[in-house]
Amino acid sequence: MTSRNSFWANCIENHKRRIWVWIVSVLGQLTVYPAFVMIYLSRIRTWYAQGIYRTYEEYHDVMYRVAAEALGFRHAMVSAVGLSFIIGIQGFAYLHDKRKVDLYHSVPVEKNRRFLVVYLNGIFIYLVSTVFSVLLGIVIAAAQNAVNDLVLSEVGLAFIWNLLFFLVVYHTVILAVMLTGNRLITVCMAGALLLYEPILYELNTYMQYAYFETVSRTYVSPAPKFSAVYDYFSEAFDLSDSVWTKGVGGLAEVVLPYCGKWLILAVVILAAAWFCYRKRPSESAGKAIAFVKTEPFLKVILAVPFSIGVGIIIYDASNGSNSLTVASMLIGGVIACAAAEVIYDFDIKSLIKHPLSGGVAIVGIVVIFLIYKNDLLGYDKYVPREGQVESVAMCLDYYEGTFWKEDFSSYTMADYHKDHMFITDVEAVLALASKSQQEAVGDKEVCDVRVVPVLYRLKSGREVGRNIWIDFADPANEALMNRIVGSEEWKEGAYQVMTDGESYNQVQAMSYSNGATGVALLPEDAQRLRNAYVKDMEKFDFTLATKERPCGRIDILFPKYRYTHLYVYENFENTIAYLNEQEAFYPVQLNPEDIADITVTNYHYDLKDEAIYTGQAGYNLAMGAQAEAVVYDAPVYDTPHGASTTTTVSTTFDDEEQIAQIVPVIYPSYLTVSWHDGTQEMDRNYDIYVTFKKDTTYPYDRTQRGVYYKFYVGQVPDFVVEATSLDAKTE
Repeated sequence: MTSRNSFWANCIENHKRRIWVWIVSVLGQLTVYPAFVMIYLSRIRTWYAQGIYRTYEEYHDVMYRVAAEALGFRHAMVSAVGLSFIIGIQGFAYLHDKRKVDLYHSVPVEKNRRFLVVYLNGIFIYLVSTVFSVLLGIVIAAAQNAVNDLVLSEVGLAFIWNLLFFLVVYHTVILAVMLTGNRLITVCMAGALLLYEPILYELNTYMQYAYFETVSRTYVSPAPKFSAVYDYFSEAFDLSDSVWTKGVGGLAEVVLPYCGKWLILAVVILAAAWFCYRKRPSESAGKAIAFVKTEPFLKVILAVPFSIGVGIIIYDASNGSNSLTVASMLIGGVIACAAAEVIYDFDIKSLIKHPLSGGVAIVGIVVIFLIYKNDLLGYDKYVPREGQVESVAMCLDYYEGTFWKEDFSSYTMADYHKDHMFITDVEAVLALASKSQQEAVGDKEVCDVRVVPVLYRLKSGREVGRNIWIDFADPANEALMNRIVGSEEWKEGAYQVMTDGESYNQVQAMSYSNGATGVALLPEDAQRLRNAYVKDMEKFDFTLATKERPCGRIDILFPKYRYTHLYVYENFENTIAYLNEQEAFYPVQLNPEDIADITVTNYHYDLKDEAIYTGQAGYNLAMGAQAEAVVYDAPVYDTPHGASTTTTVSTTFDDEEQIAQIVPVIYPSYLTVSWHDGTQEMDRNYDIYVTFKKDTTYPYDRTQRGVYYKFYVGQVPDFVVEATSLDAKTE
């Protein structure tokens, strides 16, 4: 009983010395919770009075959401971090003062109890101020009828999330106190402990992108494993909306694993802090570092990332100069090591103290630079063996549209591929990857090199993401690509229409266009259309995708603004039969009789590129299009189209014979797909605007008079070239 009373007496005495911390904590949490609730709800009520919300139900739903947002995940991080620093440093601040250390140690209180009293009182201060503020916020929201079971569920899970985050940061601050003897150094140490792993992650990411060619974050994005700060930043804002889309169970599935990880982290860090507290020498008060033997180690682990950060800055500023980068890294390392020694002893004379650890840091910097510069660990050379790979996912096409889940919530393309694309013909993929390593791309006269993200699912359970380089124009690649693109496994993972039949029962709108038309289709026929399209997709492979161009596109709208574009090819007989049945199919080539005129704009990009390449400022217009580029006084300005206004020529053709010659060699910009290399197949110099006759029955979009097209490369009629030349402009 005496021991118990003594413990509580110690707690009460400690609280009396922490009155200002109580005040700061309560005021801080009142600002975070009740204040935001009042501000948010007041704003929504004002908007409702202004008629922004169409119905009372919509207004009330928003009130629930903003109440949950104000009391949930989004705003507590700053206060949690701030209170962790204040409570942690103030509670153990006596360890930084020699006189207070002697005084406290003269009091007949066991050392472990003193630690426990200060530690538990800190948690108590945070808990009381937070619980009071959250409850007050709930009362304020409830008074405005902005609380329901979902709001309370999110607030409850957020409270657990924020408490465990506070514990991780609080324990980290206590550990920093035990490792240092000065408050300013304590703050820096705590910041370094909290941010060290995210900083290393960012530095590694930058260096990989700077020196490796196969880096891909499409499917696999490595992230810090033990950083609560990174976890909070990456998840908190998304969690605020999760309860409304996933329900309480879905939100708990995301929150609780993080909470479990943070609890383990908090226990480990607390154990380290307690160990350091037990071993901390009394004479370390007032020093920069409490444990002298750790100084060389700390100097190295802080100097290396600092120097790499300096090198990255110089790398950017010097446009990728390796010599300047490594020189700046070495200089940064020397400065960091010298600064650490000065801080340790608070003496400028200690600049070159402990040269051995400084040498280790410099050697480490050089080795790390060489690892990235020369790929010493073989990152770019990595191609797994066929027997190691379970399946593969590949993004060969930039899908036009959105992906969605069963409830039509958003689904990223990468996540959809990971969940639906399981290519078991790994031999073809690995052959392309190996070829990507062995061939020097860009040395052919004609090439269409694409960066293709690949996900290797290894039999060990590990997932590896890489980019491989594939020349789409190389005939040797065609057979391998057909094996991949022509497989059901790739199609089902790349196109949601192949497997998601349920969504087509909820289609809201459909239309078909050949680039000029806009014919509405019946939404209730969506399943019929899908069945026809899926059957036609059996013919889809790499050869079809790259050698033929679509003759039309079907646009389909689903709930929550999810949409997809289904491209139709000439041999998609089932789809075209359905479109013909609906009187919606029109050939991609226009009928000259429907056209009033065609306006061709020539931007002369090729001439401009030649001028840039040869270092010339512009063209002497008086010398004509074939004249050598020369410098002239007037500057060349970029237009929104990217071309110089002095090299843009626009001409309108309304002669029937000329229109008849133009129509066969143009293709609608609307139907351009990423399978084709536009720079090789479509002439980028020209924009074509087709205007239809007012009395035509052709079903073009009546909201605008015409549509845009492009010329095929090498097929621009001579009279168009002549009429849009620079000579024509100067006449």
